[in-house]
Amino acid sequence: MKAIFKIKYRYFLFILVGLIIIGCAPSQTTTQTTTQTTVDMKKEAEQEYSIAYEYYKHGNYDDAILHFQKAIKLWKDYLAAYIALAKAYRAKRDIVTAESTYNYAKKIAPKDTRPYEGLGALYTELKKYGEAIVEYQAGLALDSTNVNLLNGLGFIYMKTKEYTRSLDYYNKSLKYEPENVVTMFAVANVYMEMDEPNKAVSYLQELKKRKPKNTEVRKKLAETLVDLQRYSEAAEEYKHLLEQEPDNYYYHLQLGLIYQRQKKYAAAQTEFEEAKRLEPDNALPIFYLADLNISRGKYGAAENLIKEAKKIDPANLYGDVLLGDIYERRGYSFMNKWQKNKSKKNCPTLNSALSYLRTAITYYNKSKVDSKFSTYARTEITRCNNWIKSLNEDKWFYCK
Repeated sequence: MKAIFKIKYRYFLFILVGLIIIGCAPSQTTTQTTTQTTVDMKKEAEQEYSIAYEYYKHGNYDDAILHFQKAIKLWKDYLAAYIALAKAYRAKRDIVTAESTYNYAKKIAPKDTRPYEGLGALYTELKKYGEAIVEYQAGLALDSTNVNLLNGLGFIYMKTKEYTRSLDYYNKSLKYEPENVVTMFAVANVYMEMDEPNKAVSYLQELKKRKPKNTEVRKKLAETLVDLQRYSEAAEEYKHLLEQEPDNYYYHLQLGLIYQRQKKYAAAQTEFEEAKRLEPDNALPIFYLADLNISRGKYGAAENLIKEAKKIDPANLYGDVLLGDIYERRGYSFMNKWQKNKSKKNCPTLNSALSYLRTAITYYNKSKVDSKFSTYARTEITRCNNWIKSLNEDKWFYCK
């Protein structure tokens, strides 16, 4: 405002004359120019959105944000860009900016449910269930048939152990989209959470009868059976899936895992090697082969496989978990040898046990930053530390 007040009077006259001239121009020409500019800007905004979305799909969130912002500058009411921008901020864990972006989206499109869906999902991630419910309910006031909102509420009530309410929302969702397999799977998950696994399996088996050609249904049933340690039944489902898709590396991996848990190591190796053949640039089958070798006590072969896998995917912390397992088992083996012969002459065995266990802890510490491995790694670190404590007491007594 201060800058405007400093403009001299003659500039006001100049601007006024300019406005008069513009006002005298034919209105039809002005409308055509403005419309044409708006259309061009929207097209350019959509191009920026497409570029941003590609970055987003590949996890390059900074570049995605940059291009989503460019799209918004070109088209200030581009709702899809605001929603996608908020998702990118969520992916970066910039919660404050994501929240404010969703709230701004509500202002520019107050009757659209997408900002409410986004905020509900954001608050659910943060376990702010009360706030999430408010957003989902506000969205349902705009569209009571929105399955995303209904499923969002179903999920929250499952997490808060209000299972009847959860099933009510999921079943209401299925009335509007009776073929929505995701919602059906959510119902099965509620039964699992209720500690009624037989109901979950029965529900999925009934679903399989209704949708015999739907591979996702069989896949979900197989995964549920694995969770329940009903390995033979799960294996049959994966075998059926492989009859339909013999080159599906994921099914070979899962069948291999089942065989490994059943201690059918040769069969497991066959499945993992087939998965590796089908996906030569994927580190996961190689990691699984390494894990299998650890189960068989072939630690050297496992280490070589881990090195091979890390060349493909050096950032994957699964390798560090497996290396932790190798050194923990070596340490445990030497600890047992020490316990069978606690004597000054056998102190090198004790020292080897300590060295292996400390190395195991080093690898577990690296891996625990990944949420997938955190709980397991922390448990094994505690186990190793307990053994180290016991060994150190023996060392003080026997190996001064």
